[in-house]
Amino acid sequence: MDAYAAASHLIDYHRRRSGLAVWSHTEVKECVKQEEQYKVVAVNGCRIQCKYVVIAAGFEAGAFLPEKVMDLTSTYAIISQPVDEQFLWHKHSLIWETKEPYLYIRTHGNRIIVGGEDENFKNPVLRDKLLRKKVAILEKKIHKLFPEIPFVTDFAWCGTFSTTKDGLPYIGNWPGDKNMLYALGYGGNGITFSMIAAQIIRNKIKGISDNREKIFGFERR
Repeated sequence: MDAYAAASHLIDYHRRRSGLAVWSHTEVKECVKQEEQYKVVAVNGCRIQCKYVVIAAGFEAGAFLPEKVMDLTSTYAIISQPVDEQFLWHKHSLIWETKEPYLYIRTHGNRIIVGGEDENFKNPVLRDKLLRKKVAILEKKIHKLFPEIPFVTDFAWCGTFSTTKDGLPYIGNWPGDKNMLYALGYGGNGITFSMIAAQIIRNKIKGISDNREKIFGFERR
């Protein structure tokens, strides 16, 4: 699934069907609580008054949280040049090595993606400097596991993601602040958790009880 295309389509669908207002490339610098509503201030000076605020900004949501709830991790991946179908395994299954550091291998069409080699820091400059070294390590690992596959790296990349102590996301309101809601799909499973978050937050705003709040709420931090 192309998560970016899916999200863009959903936003555009509701923009056309329901008149949803969208401001892209608009950074929020401040969110001020005023009794039962909020004043949201953008860097360009624009202000929005609203009853509810939903923060769904991933690890950047830390700017709106009163305390730290996650750690940032740098991760690396490579993708191969196209390979012949004979070199791909049964049903193109996802292969995940559970030791630390972990390794995952999956396919995209007739290309192979290899990833892992995480580092526990968030410095983007240092993260990018390690890319060449991490590519060599990932190549060595795929060649050791599957020496028969003619794996040649076509592209490599790195990025940052958030993790929590129990691997679960945080969804719902911060204790004592019922109108500021968070949809934070930490742990590398954002697509699945975003759907759960949408349901929980919708129910919370409508006053519908949802037992999943206890699983993903901030009370467990």
